[in-house]
Amino acid sequence: GLLQRDRAFDHYQDGVYYEKRPSLWVEPIGDWGKGAVQLLEIPTDDEIHDNVVVAWLPETPVKAGDALAYKYRLHWAGDEVHLIDRNEEETASRTAAGLITPFAGKRMAKSADHETLMNEATAFYQRVETIVGRKLLEQQPALRLFKSDHERDLFLEERAEKHAAEIKLEYASDGTVQGFWMLNAARLRIRDFLFTTREYFARLGHYHVQDVDLNKDISVMADGVMVQGANVKGSRMIFCQGYQSQMNAWFPGIPDAPARGEMLKVLILGRQETAVVQQRYWLAPVHSDLQHPHDQKETADDEYLIGATYDRVNLSGPQDDIGRQELTTALRQMTSLQFTVIGHYSAVRAATKTRKPVVAQHHEYRQMAILNGMGSKGCLHAPAAAKALAALLTQTTSPEQKKSKPVSLTRLAHSIIRRAIQPGDTVIDATAGNGHDTLFMAQCVQERGRVFSIEVQHSAIESTAEKLRTNGVTQVVQIEDDHSVVLDRLVQESQSVRAIMFNLGYLPGGDKQQITTRDSTKKAVTSGLQLLSAGGVMTVTAYRGHPGGQEEARAVDEIAQEVNVEIFMVDVIPGSEENEASPVLYVFRRREKQTL
Repeated sequence: GLLQRDRAFDHYQDGVYYEKRPSLWVEPIGDWGKGAVQLLEIPTDDEIHDNVVVAWLPETPVKAGDALAYKYRLHWAGDEVHLIDRNEEETASRTAAGLITPFAGKRMAKSADHETLMNEATAFYQRVETIVGRKLLEQQPALRLFKSDHERDLFLEERAEKHAAEIKLEYASDGTVQGFWMLNAARLRIRDFLFTTREYFARLGHYHVQDVDLNKDISVMADGVMVQGANVKGSRMIFCQGYQSQMNAWFPGIPDAPARGEMLKVLILGRQETAVVQQRYWLAPVHSDLQHPHDQKETADDEYLIGATYDRVNLSGPQDDIGRQELTTALRQMTSLQFTVIGHYSAVRAATKTRKPVVAQHHEYRQMAILNGMGSKGCLHAPAAAKALAALLTQTTSPEQKKSKPVSLTRLAHSIIRRAIQPGDTVIDATAGNGHDTLFMAQCVQERGRVFSIEVQHSAIESTAEKLRTNGVTQVVQIEDDHSVVLDRLVQESQSVRAIMFNLGYLPGGDKQQITTRDSTKKAVTSGLQLLSAGGVMTVTAYRGHPGGQEEARAVDEIAQEVNVEIFMVDVIPGSEENEASPVLYVFRRREKQTL
């Protein structure tokens, strides 16, 4: 590509506006064959003629009459970027280990978009490596050890065969499987990345050290944004702060689920393992190839980092003995070697309740934007999120980012329930509404089965009763009460059911002020899990677009994150990936076989 790097008018003082010329990257797609990129300067007798061009020169000479076909993507760039930073040493990014692992969380699940995110991240870090002249991203297998026999059995049953090409099982001396190698794991040398990119911007004069008061130092004008003190004016301002104790008045409440984490630096004499090892916590060698100005000594080969704790309540304050004790106890389970703690760090992750990055413009001041909410997966998510922000600001959308067709969650929930139940089963419609799900479930279990149909509004009870009479359905027990109360009563009676359906929100065509609420829904869903028999299914469709809908969906999401994965499997299916207000379907499945 061709880059216009010097964007100071004073260096040109010319009406041709060279400082405003855009930059352009050409990304080859497919196999172009062998060749080279050639930079050409064409003789010219006037400065108005653009005479510097770049061209692709195939290795095989091109003859007159030849036809060549190339596929490529153009990346336009024209803005000069300035960074304003407090230059603090102990932040979430600067104390992170830079781990990128395909299988994560209690369920050891691989996210559906991991490959896309990883390809984006790899391409980005490789471009940065070319600019700064250092190797930053290492492709290195990481070892995940099972915490229990239950976890091992779950992985072997549900993940191992599906992802056989991406893993390698690790065996103990007695021949049992004790873990698996994630062959496509990677690690970013994150301190090197931050240091070299900061130096790059500093050499350009684009790095400014300042502690910005968000409420006093920022002035929004018709033609841009001014930051007082740094004396920087730009056409846009993008907040990439992560978590801050001072609220950002421009984008309040972001991130909405911050979590404080602690990690230790330890000296483990005699440990030869250079790979990252994960159990509940991770243990990773300290990178040592680049010494930073604040480093007091060179890093020893036996130094490791272990982390990290999660605390969503105590976000401030120094490191404490509780976190230290938690990590040292975990380390003793991971190695029998003696170790010495030589460092203790803490920072707050910028996590969100949706577990997705926040990429948005201000609703009123379009000059302001935010990139936040990377959580503990910033090294993986940040490149794709930054690209999405650039597309948002320039109003361009790549083919990969085109909006997907919304999913019919009602149809999907019916399909899931239909496959799970049989004639004669007992099932529950926990939010009967106008009776559509009640009738559907009754037709599935047929006359030998039984349906508990729960609804708090009398008008809906009558509407459902009429629908059932019209269709000749008699195996339904209608209950007019709060679903949390009814389900708790069924639990106390030791009832067991095969399927439960929730449709949250308000009654379609009814009073929109009467809605299901966060507290009652959380109690009802929790009771529903206790009622499910082995192999049973519960679907919860949450509507996030009405007042209180987001809070109710978050309550269900909290349950989904906290369930015992040895007993339940959980799927979360949004109606639209692009619309945060779209409905979302939670599917809870109780396992057929549970090892106790």
